[in-house]
Amino acid sequence: MRRTTEKSRWDIVRAMGIYMVGGMLAMMASGALQAQAFPSKPIRLVVPYSAGSGTDIAARIAAEGMSEILKQPVLVENREGAGGAVGTQVVARAPADGYTIVSTTNSYLINSLLYHKPLYDALRDLVPLARQSYNPLALLVGGDSQFKTFKQLIDYMKANPGKVSFATSGKGAQSQLEVEYIKGVFGGLKAEDIPYKSTASATADTMTGVVAFYMTGFATTFPQIAAGKLRALAVGSQQREVDAPDVPTFIEVTGVPGYLPAAWFGYAAPIATPPEIVAILEGALLRTLNGPVAREKILKQKSKPWVQGSREFGADLRAEYDKWAKLINELNLKTD
Repeated sequence: MRRTTEKSRWDIVRAMGIYMVGGMLAMMASGALQAQAFPSKPIRLVVPYSAGSGTDIAARIAAEGMSEILKQPVLVENREGAGGAVGTQVVARAPADGYTIVSTTNSYLINSLLYHKPLYDALRDLVPLARQSYNPLALLVGGDSQFKTFKQLIDYMKANPGKVSFATSGKGAQSQLEVEYIKGVFGGLKAEDIPYKSTASATADTMTGVVAFYMTGFATTFPQIAAGKLRALAVGSQQREVDAPDVPTFIEVTGVPGYLPAAWFGYAAPIATPPEIVAILEGALLRTLNGPVAREKILKQKSKPWVQGSREFGADLRAEYDKWAKLINELNLKTD
């Protein structure tokens, strides 16, 4: 009787093993068939900003190339609102079948950290597909400013705690967070942040000296820099800019390896998207973005190619997420 019981137990265990292996093989076969059939209809690329924005222009470059490679239309859909959070939430809640993806920027990370009840979780709700390019930020002062170099500004801030003010694009905006990060690099400098409702107003007040400095896009303000109305003390490029060879990079002035204050552009899909489909989307993006046509269009928009696949992009996102999470908590910037 005992032998019969043991044999029965072994038969049950073996049957369960066969069942599990069979189930895994069936799932793998199903995933392979699904990937082979993908895409069989148009793909929706949600841009969480308005038409004509930098993110929109970048996304249309990617969409054009992906459409040719995948043999299906990749249709750009603008869903703006809440600083990009509305459109990103749409994709985070979309079916995880690869037919809805989102164009991402730095704010997609920051938005999920600023609010006590965010509309989505950047790391748990979305899987990164690829990074496309970046637009360097620059630390700017007025053309007549007493600060001729980055070091002069830092030294003055050290000697005069709280006497310097700087413009931001709002509480928790990247323009504020980057400055707060730099302040920490130099031992916790004190300066007053002045939030502005528009980049134009912040730039104008920087030019006239109402505020001491402003961290914003280098390419968009280069005409004022070239005209002498603004002076760039540092730029968030990997190397010095050809058009401004005298302006050091943030890596040079801060001594922080790989520090690139910049607005980057990338793509993500719902987190549960099957790996086989993620690989197809990633492959189409990489083929597009590494091609000469997309590269030329990116450079024409005064952006810099920064092409990364899903794994590398994801690792960088994790590091950036942790960096901003620490800073936002330290500054108590979370809001409802």
